[in-house]
Amino acid sequence: MDKGRGDRREDPVNHLPVDQLPVKQLIVNGDDFGYTRGVNRAILAAYRSGILTSTSLLANGAAFADAVERAQQEPSLDVGCHVNLVEGAPVSQASHLPHLVGADGKFCGAVRLGLKLLRGAVPAKEIERESIAQIEKLLRAGIAVSHLDTHQHTHLHPRVAGALGKAAQQFGIRWIRRPFENCPVPASPGTWLRKMAGLSLHCFASPFDRCLAARNLCAPDFFSGFVLTGRLTKQLLADILNALQPGVTELMCHPGHCDAELQSSPTRLKRNRETEFEAVADGSLRDQMRERGIVLTRFRDLPWEPGRRAQKPLVAVPAAAGGE
Repeated sequence: MDKGRGDRREDPVNHLPVDQLPVKQLIVNGDDFGYTRGVNRAILAAYRSGILTSTSLLANGAAFADAVERAQQEPSLDVGCHVNLVEGAPVSQASHLPHLVGADGKFCGAVRLGLKLLRGAVPAKEIERESIAQIEKLLRAGIAVSHLDTHQHTHLHPRVAGALGKAAQQFGIRWIRRPFENCPVPASPGTWLRKMAGLSLHCFASPFDRCLAARNLCAPDFFSGFVLTGRLTKQLLADILNALQPGVTELMCHPGHCDAELQSSPTRLKRNRETEFEAVADGSLRDQMRERGIVLTRFRDLPWEPGRRAQKPLVAVPAAAGGE
C-alpha cells in the first residue's frame, strides 16, 4: 500500500514538481466521509471544484459503501481512516470490547469514554483491536489509507494515541493528525469556549509527541479547524489563508448537505456543514492561494521524515486582532 512517499515527480493537485513546491503547503481534510450520503456528495464536490484535497472515512458510517464507491471515482483524493470509538456500532465484535461498548452493542459516547480514559478504565488492547478492524475494513474495500485521525479527537488521550500509533505502524501508515490548534484563529463571535477547550487540551501534547516519535510517525507542522468547527465561513477561511505560516498545515473541515438523513443523525453539525461546504468548495480560492505562495497538497505526497516534530501547540493560538 501507499506508505506516504507518493510520486515525487509531480504533485497532481497543483501540477508542479514536488521538489519545487512553495514553503506553505496546505492539506484541506473533510472529516466524516461515510457519515451520510449528503456528506459524501459535499466532500466529493468540494474536491472537484474547490480546495479540499483529503478526507477521512468512517468505517462504521451509515454511508460507508456509498463513500467507497465515490472515492473510487476520484483516485487522486487522499482517503484516511477516521477511527471512531464514540458513535454507532463497532466494526469488531462488541463482546470483545466490553469497556468501549454498552449493553446495546454501541459505543458509549464521547463523554463516557473520556471519563473512562481519565480513570484508566479502558484497556489499550480494546482500542487497538477496534482501530485495526476499522483500518482493515477500508483496506478490504480497496482504499489506500493515507493517514489516520479520530472521530471527536479521541486520540488526544495518550492511551488512544498509543493504540492508534501501534495500528498505524502495523499497516505502514505514516501520517496521523496532531489535533492541537497551533495556527492563528480568526476573530469570530461565540468561539471563546472552544478556544478555552483547545488550550486546555494542550496538556496532552507532549505525551502525544512522544507517542509519534516512538513509532516513527509524522504529523503536519500545523493544525487548524478545532476552534472554528461548524463556523468556517468563506471570510474566516480567507483569514486563515492570510495567516498561514511556512510549513505543512492541515485544515480540518466538515462539509455536508443538510438533508433528511443528516437531520435525523446525532451529530450537532447540521446546517453548519452547508456553511463549511460553501467555504471549501469555492474554486476561486485557488487563485488567491497561488498569489500568497500557498500550494495544496496531500498526505501521500509528503516525504516521510521520521522524528519530524510539529510546531509547539501554544504558538499563535490567541485570536487575531479585533476581538470577538
